[in-house]
Amino acid sequence: MHFSKIQRIFLPVFILIVLSWGIAPACADNGIVSITFRGDAGYNIGDTIAFDGWNTAGNVTVIKITGPGLPVEGLPPYNLTDVAGTGNTVETDATGRWAFYWDTSRAVGIDNLYNARYTISASDRNHPEINASTIISLQKSQFYVTMTPNPAINNNYVQLAGVAQKGVSSIEIMVTDREGHKMHTFTSPVTSSGYFNYGFHVDMPPGQYTVTISSPSLSNSLSKTLTVYATNPGAISPSEVSTIPVTIPGTNETIVSGTQTEIPSITKTTVSPEAGTLIISSKPTGATVYLDSAMVGTTPLTLTSVSPGAHMVEIKSPGYLTCSINVVVSENKPTEIAPEMVRAPGLPLSPMIAIVSCIAAAMLFMVSGLKKK
Repeated sequence: MHFSKIQRIFLPVFILIVLSWGIAPACADNGIVSITFRGDAGYNIGDTIAFDGWNTAGNVTVIKITGPGLPVEGLPPYNLTDVAGTGNTVETDATGRWAFYWDTSRAVGIDNLYNARYTISASDRNHPEINASTIISLQKSQFYVTMTPNPAINNNYVQLAGVAQKGVSSIEIMVTDREGHKMHTFTSPVTSSGYFNYGFHVDMPPGQYTVTISSPSLSNSLSKTLTVYATNPGAISPSEVSTIPVTIPGTNETIVSGTQTEIPSITKTTVSPEAGTLIISSKPTGATVYLDSAMVGTTPLTLTSVSPGAHMVEIKSPGYLTCSINVVVSENKPTEIAPEMVRAPGLPLSPMIAIVSCIAAAMLFMVSGLKKK
């Protein structure tokens, strides 16, 4: 076969391949959405789970969870008591990549989760029909507790609810300050099913405290950080507080907390605590910083008016995965974070590019065969 004929066949194929790289995104329907998780498929309730993926359909991705005890329309992972069909949102970066970190210990309504498999879905906010999902297994550890509210107001009440191993008759709750000085010790009964529910009066000065839950029957203990804010003295006495019965999910068993429990909300005049300092740097520098979902500047950055307590810091830079960090800001000393960001992998080949490449390879194979003849 004459070489000029080969050229006439090969040249259009070559042009088609080149053009496909430029026009394939425009030929795609409306883009794609994908989701994956990092780590094993099994997690304990209380773990932080990292999800990420691609969204080439828009710049905002909606994350939902559904499964046993939850509506099929899904709920926001951070609020399991919200309206069915709503979700948490996460921005998609310039490369089409998104990342979402779910700290299950901070989820509202976490007691609605069971030892079961749950579906986590991702969809584009403006094109919900473009979506993807993955399945994870969640289980409550043998020793688990939630503490609400946190932060708490001085002279208010904090509720501890959780589960211990069966056979444990009681747990000890110890409150210590930053120096390890014991402030309070309480004892809460545990039901035959392992559940406990106890509330205690917050009468400590403003600051941060460690709440440790343990039992002689258990080999491990749990620790929670409690932030206390100041308030004017209130005329609240334990006699004004009534016990609240709690029904254990999946059983007919009802337990009542000790003589102290959460009180109805009342109007108080609060005194704001002294602001804290948060110092943020990153590798590479120049990354955009979001504090509790609000953009506050670029790295390196020093924030001097941050309220003490728990905050979510997100650091974003083109070409890198979003870095999300839960940080507790102190009144007494600067808090510093300096993450090294991870480069995002390259975009996957679009279906159009893959198809065109296969056709081109087949045609070149045919040309080479003709040339031999």
